[in-house]
Amino acid sequence: MLPPPPGFSAILAGLAYGFRVAAGQIRAGDPADHPQDAAAVWDALWASWLISLIIGIPLLGIWGSLAGLLSFMVITLVIALLYPVISYYALTWLGLQQRFPAFIVTMTWINNFRELLVLVIVLFFAGMPAQNLLLILTPITFWMLWAFWRGAAQSLRASGWTGLLMLALLIVVHLMAYVMMAISQAPNI
Repeated sequence: MLPPPPGFSAILAGLAYGFRVAAGQIRAGDPADHPQDAAAVWDALWASWLISLIIGIPLLGIWGSLAGLLSFMVITLVIALLYPVISYYALTWLGLQQRFPAFIVTMTWINNFRELLVLVIVLFFAGMPAQNLLLILTPITFWMLWAFWRGAAQSLRASGWTGLLMLALLIVVHLMAYVMMAISQAPNI
């Protein structure tokens, strides 16, 4: 049976953890800074799915169709679980499966922080021309790539090359997810 979604305080604590790892204030994967157990994994994954719903439903404007809303909910659930499942098998192949909880907690909270940060920036600068918004988002993109790389390497207690491999896997999975989302939301041809 699945555990219930996390409370608001658990989500805020997770987002703060994601920010502190991204800012280089703490070492990723340290249980003294944030729980790294199965319950923490579920909290991070639940929050990822809820944040995707909170961001996606209003932006896509799919309130009008129950079928579209349910389809979006299922697709976001698949996307929220896609990277954890694929990365588990990648870590098993690398012999690092014992570090999976710390790794996925770290990567998921960094991603949750990234999604909310980008949403706030896009909403705050919504009136700007797209090229100016791109100038603002480009350094944030590089910061987040560095944060994901650092979080992966530290939470796995592995080399920077292993962190780079897991970052590349994250990018490939997110690209697959965006293609899935585009296909699922495309009008019938």
